Parts: sequence; structure tokens; C-alpha cells
Amino acid sequence: MSVKLIALDMDGTLLNSKSELSEGNKKALEKAMQAGILVVPATGRVYSTLPEAVKNLPGVKYVLSSNGAAVYQVGQQKPIYTNFMTAEKAIKIHRAIEDVHCIKEFYINGYGYFEKKLLDCIDTFDILPAFRKFYGIKKLAVDNIEEFIQQNDGVEKINLPWITAALRTELLKRLSTVEGLALTSSLGENIEINNEGANKGDGLKGLCQKIGLDMSEVMACGDGCNDLEMIAEAGYGIAMANGDEQVKQKAKFVTLSNDEDGVAYAIKKFCCF
Repeated sequence: MSVKLIALDMDGTLLNSKSELSEGNKKALEKAMQAGILVVPATGRVYSTLPEAVKNLPGVKYVLSSNGAAVYQVGQQKPIYTNFMTAEKAIKIHRAIEDVHCIKEFYINGYGYFEKKLLDCIDTFDILPAFRKFYGIKKLAVDNIEEFIQQNDGVEKINLPWITAALRTELLKRLSTVEGLALTSSLGENIEINNEGANKGDGLKGLCQKIGLDMSEVMACGDGCNDLEMIAEAGYGIAMANGDEQVKQKAKFVTLSNDEDGVAYAIKKFCCF
């Protein structure tokens, strides 16, 4: 079957090392969309932080966010497919790790939230300056995260970024006390917590069922461990040259790196133009 949908991870895949959409990748996406192929960002990011350069591409109709826990139709407020964790489970996670000195982000209703007290100690974390400014601008502060969780219908994902190896060990030990979780990482410095069964592969299948496509008609490109399921299940699973070795082993093809327009190379190879 020919490719009818291209699912693309963002960081380390579609975006280069400067977090930019290159002109080469942009032109390849535009050509694919002109040929009638759906282009779907498939990211661990929360919907509101999707790069504007990607969101504003005229042919982007759907976004798979929060590792597949929420699939949005662009311009709509509510997701068309969800696999959320319950408020009860999210609060249990928070209480298990509450006293660990790390950033805790809660993805809810397409936005990232954190407790306001984090801002008082933000400088104690080893965060790149470009990301530090996100807190309070791209991600939103609330007084009490547990109260806020209880006021909403479910949590898409919990992200624990910028952690050390020692903290990772401690956090994983504590998270093991909570049942029904899916743990992954898009970088070596974070832990991403989703509901059991929520992943990019699951979200992609949910979207395909909604719009009447078969997974054999999907090309999925990624570089990190949170891309494993969608690469394994897509008809055309593509790993980046800069990707994790586990991802390369699951892929049907390894393209060029994200700094060499690897997405454009894969599109030209498998979409016949």
C-alpha cells in the first residue's frame, strides 16, 4: 500500500538540533501534503507547546500529543481520542514523588501545569536558559496541583524533566509503587509517565480508526524510546540516524539524522516523489 499518513516526532526527528524546522524538511512536508498525504505531528509535548512553524503548516489537520494520550483535531478544544490517567491515579503519583526535588509537569486539557512554588527554586535546577523561560509562559502555574487535578477530567501525562541519574533511580523506585503506568523517556534526562497502554502507537491507531486508515498505510519517523510503539506498528517505521539503538532495531529503515533533513530523505524514498 502507498503512504497516506506520515506521523512525525518533533524533537530529534523533524526539528534539528536548534529546535528549528529546516527548509528542506518543510518543502518535503508541503510536497507530501500537496499529494494528499496527511502529515501528523506525533510528540511527547503537550498540544499547546507544539512549535508554531509546525502547527501553522496549512495541511496539518491532526496532532498526536502527550505520547498519544491525546489526539487533537487542529482548531478544536477537545481531543478526538484520549487515553488519560484518572485524577485518583495522578494524585497517587504526585504523593509518591512529592518530596523529591525535581520539576513536576502535569499535562491537562492540552496545557502543561506546575505548582507555583516551583518558580521560587527554578534556578536550582540545571535547565537550559531557553527552556527556563517556558515556566510561567508556555507552561502555567497553579497554587495546588492536586486540587487542580481534581477539578479536571483526567491527566494526559506527567513529565519529570532535567533529572540526574541518581534522581532517576529514586523516582523509578517510588513510581513502582503505583500500578497501571507506562513509563518512557524522549531524552536521557527525563521520565514521562502515562496511563498504562498510552503511547504514540496507541494514539496513532486511535486516529487511524477515526479517519478510516490502516496502519499499513502509515509512515512513522522517530528517534527516542517514546517512539518505539508507533515505529513498530506503522507500515513504514523509520528511525533517525541520531536515534536510540532500540529504535533503530525496531525500524524498517534508518534515515539520515535530524540535522541532515532525515525526514525529507525518508519522504522522498517512500512516498515516490
